[in-house]
Amino acid sequence: MDTLTNEERDKLQAHQPGYGSRSATEVAFNLVNATVGAGIIGLPYALYHAGFFGGLGLSVFVSLASQVGLYMLIVAGQRVGIYKFATLVEYVLGRPGFHFLNAMILTQAGGACLSYVILIGDTLPVLLGLYLPQYPSLSDRSGVLIFISIFLIFPLNLFRSIGALARWSIISVLCLPIIILTLLIRAPVYSPSHAAELTLVGPDMFGAIAIMAFGFACSQVAFNNFLALKEQTSRSWTLAIIISAIISYLMSMSFAIIGYLSFGKDVQPNLFLNFPADDAVINVGRFALGFSMILTVPMGFYVCRDAIQKSLGFETPEKQPTNYQHYGTTIALSVLITVLGIYIRSVGKVYSLIGGVASTTLTYILPAATYLATRSVRGHLRDEAKQGLLQNSVRSYNSTGESSTHSNGDNQPPVVIEEEPVVIDLDDGAPCWYLDLTAGLLVIWGLVVMFFATKSVLTQP
Repeated sequence: MDTLTNEERDKLQAHQPGYGSRSATEVAFNLVNATVGAGIIGLPYALYHAGFFGGLGLSVFVSLASQVGLYMLIVAGQRVGIYKFATLVEYVLGRPGFHFLNAMILTQAGGACLSYVILIGDTLPVLLGLYLPQYPSLSDRSGVLIFISIFLIFPLNLFRSIGALARWSIISVLCLPIIILTLLIRAPVYSPSHAAELTLVGPDMFGAIAIMAFGFACSQVAFNNFLALKEQTSRSWTLAIIISAIISYLMSMSFAIIGYLSFGKDVQPNLFLNFPADDAVINVGRFALGFSMILTVPMGFYVCRDAIQKSLGFETPEKQPTNYQHYGTTIALSVLITVLGIYIRSVGKVYSLIGGVASTTLTYILPAATYLATRSVRGHLRDEAKQGLLQNSVRSYNSTGESSTHSNGDNQPPVVIEEEPVVIDLDDGAPCWYLDLTAGLLVIWGLVVMFFATKSVLTQP
């Protein structure tokens, strides 16, 4: 049987199907890690603006719509044999669509990474200064961010495939119950001094929807995670989506409900700012949040880097970035995000603006539009795509029936490919009237939310 090195598998898994190595559960935790990031901190604020009961109803709808968009995006890619978001949008909308998508991805993923870094800077230096006052340098926000970025975040950014982050994502997700538990314990202590009305409709429904869209969005990593699946079937992908959706929703909305009921109309976009700096229990949650954000930055970073590499022409359907291009882009982008995180400290309106513009486009409009645009693709194109995958299979036996071994001279242990080919489910993607109708409604929904949410942000003082 044929063998691949870890680096070869990483490269192949990053851009084409058939080389995945992760279970549906591992991919689900990757999706949870990409979903439950900095946006979770703003959900109590969103619940206030939407109204408590109205916000709960909207949160269910926004979560379900986001998962439907994930499913539609992969089906659209399967129909035409394209497994890159940018390439798929270019296929549907032409070159202008390609550049438009990259701009949206840069806005969404870059803004997310920046918000993660800001939250790290708002939590860990404060804690280090409070509990280790004998080391003044540990309370320096800039110094701590530089150290964390270089020695903790940067090594995780070096891989090509997002599948390499699966186990780190599990650790990051396990921090979230700690965060919620600390809030559950301490938030009621402060709630008597704050009024939390259980209203049906709040003062800014569409602004709240935009924040929720940002909080539940992860379509920009859909293909990366689908390609990481060992069994790339509709069943495995659906299972990963369902597991991710349940975990993400329960964690996110538990956080939102506890935060709102404790602080009501006084709740701030960053919930931890409602608590005093010397609350020991809350500081455990602050530390868990900062540590979780360290492991979450790479989830947005990979997507941001891919968008830049595509815009610069480093990555095309025919080629992948060279090592110099890959590492050069990684270093430059890491430095840029770190510098911006040092000098920008507010995450206030970023949730609504990114959610209203980028998240709605990436989560609702483009997945639904690509699904509708590829609905008439006929079977021969799918058959050609499937045949191409089989021809590119890593099982390349020689005439004697023995396998050849790939090696890049770096002494990495080889990865053995099973004799049976990896399952690649290229569904025939036959049009389905209720999914077509749902896709049309998602496009309309996304445009309405984008218009009113952006208007709300721009008219605020």
